[in-house]
Amino acid sequence: MASYEEIHGKRVETFSSDPTLDSSYEGQVWFNSTSGTLKTVVASAAWASSSPMTTARQYIGGTGTQTAGLACGGQVPPHTNLTEEYNGSGWGTGGNLNVSRGYNAACGPQTAALTFGGEAPSVPAEDATEEYDGSSWSNGGNLNEGNYGIMGAGTQTAGLAAGGASDSPPTSKSSVEEYDGSSWTSVTAMPTAFSYAAGFGLQTAANIVGGTSYSTRNFEYDGTNWTTGGSLNTGRQGLAGSGITTAGLIFGGTEPAVSAKTESYDGTSFTETADLATARGGPGATMVSPNSQSLAFGGSEPGSTGKTEEFNISINTVTAGAWASGGAMGSALRGRASGGTQTAAIAAAGEPPRTTNTEYYNGTAWSEQSDMATARNQLGGAGSQTAFLVFGGENPGTTNNVETESWDGSSWSEVSDMATGRRNTGAFGTQTAAVAAGGFTPPGVSTYNSAVEEWNGSSWSANPNALPGALGAQDALGTATAGLVFGGGTPPSFARQTATYEFDGTSFSAGGSLVIPSAESHMTAGSQTAGLYAGGYANPPGAASTKTEAYDGTAWATRPSMSTARGAGAGLGSTSVATAGLAGGGNNPGGDTSATEEFTGESTTVNASTLTTS
Repeated sequence: MASYEEIHGKRVETFSSDPTLDSSYEGQVWFNSTSGTLKTVVASAAWASSSPMTTARQYIGGTGTQTAGLACGGQVPPHTNLTEEYNGSGWGTGGNLNVSRGYNAACGPQTAALTFGGEAPSVPAEDATEEYDGSSWSNGGNLNEGNYGIMGAGTQTAGLAAGGASDSPPTSKSSVEEYDGSSWTSVTAMPTAFSYAAGFGLQTAANIVGGTSYSTRNFEYDGTNWTTGGSLNTGRQGLAGSGITTAGLIFGGTEPAVSAKTESYDGTSFTETADLATARGGPGATMVSPNSQSLAFGGSEPGSTGKTEEFNISINTVTAGAWASGGAMGSALRGRASGGTQTAAIAAAGEPPRTTNTEYYNGTAWSEQSDMATARNQLGGAGSQTAFLVFGGENPGTTNNVETESWDGSSWSEVSDMATGRRNTGAFGTQTAAVAAGGFTPPGVSTYNSAVEEWNGSSWSANPNALPGALGAQDALGTATAGLVFGGGTPPSFARQTATYEFDGTSFSAGGSLVIPSAESHMTAGSQTAGLYAGGYANPPGAASTKTEAYDGTAWATRPSMSTARGAGAGLGSTSVATAGLAGGGNNPGGDTSATEEFTGESTTVNASTLTTS
């Protein structure tokens, strides 16, 4: 009999405790001499929740990979032209389709995608084709026959369109067309007409699976002919697929109830694997991904959803980022200044009524500290729990305040005033090097301003390089030499903004836009290249949000939402990376809240399994 070492090239090793595991331990067996057990690292299949899409929808054109996914069109309802891009952690905004449509197919990578067919508002069976270059869509050659509920595979220059439906009542089709980068050509039809199936693979090696009447069929295409492959274990329609013809993945759909079932294809037969966490019909999928690494997004539960899940067969267990309840603040307040970290935060002042209140958070609970000298709200803050600076805001006697106060960990002291009173400013930096950008300033109660002031530890001075435009209630994070200002409202009607400006210590330049227009969140964390914000007031005006977005130095993308909608909250103090944050207080439709939530970023752990001695 062969030994384990002869088969696997690895010895069974002995440890007094389990080693620190990484991918190098895959296939390694070891003996834990303390527990008396044999263990090994094993691969497992699982879906893990990820950040939601910004717009819930179903019957979406989906393609790309798990780390560079693309969702285009779909039914909200009604039909939409929205495009969203997935970066492996969350969704950001892409260029809009020229034609709003749902029930469309897509193929190719994120930066060279193709979408075709579908149902448009005025066209029951769309023939339009569009090509994506990573930023915008352009018109390609039309299909010879308009179809919705169409299946697709391949790439932008070698696409495959199969089946679908047209006419009213719906009539399923067996027709097949190939795309060469400029035009479609009719080729050998499928043996059976059907629609609402899943497709995966390439133009010359593709599978079309499931479809109308909750079918189990699987047709394989070799670039010339169609043959019958191994059937699904569970028949369904409105399902999604990814991978290649020898390593495919099928999931979701209706049977007729919405389904969570997932099946893996090895080129011969389908095998059931881990179910989706959320059953759904009409989801999108990253078609280019292998069957060991896919993405499911959107769909119907039966109402439209934006939920996103990642599928992995790996030795790692992925735990998605999430918000969890923390200790409640001592007072339900909004419009506070905040700083620090998730385990060492400070929140000061706020309303109602305007207060001098100061609180500490230790990662578990809030505690009262010495009060400020001047009661106010909507003020700016910068620094850490024990070295904090607050400035501006409004109090009962002064709408736009100039006072600055410094905190040393035990008490407040008044320091030099700002040159211009302001509230709802973009504030970032430290106690000794802070920036106030824009906000509401005199004359008047709410005069929008673009002026920038800088604090050097003892006094304020004007920076001649203003923000590119006047803003109020914008948010900010980072340091005085690498800061970020984003969102806010513009005159005259406080229209919510998506603009982001990066500060290099001297001037501002344009950065990537927010996914969702927002103002007055005051819940920010991280750095210029790893930032996080949560909540705020999105559209319609006054509607508090649960949305969370992260910035990677180039673009914003969604992260898991908070459980409590809030704007003008506190917390999420400065962290070096946006993987741990804090949201406390704020205002929502139910009134002011003292609730606190803690954010933890996505993490991975290696799977270890205990073996039986038999």
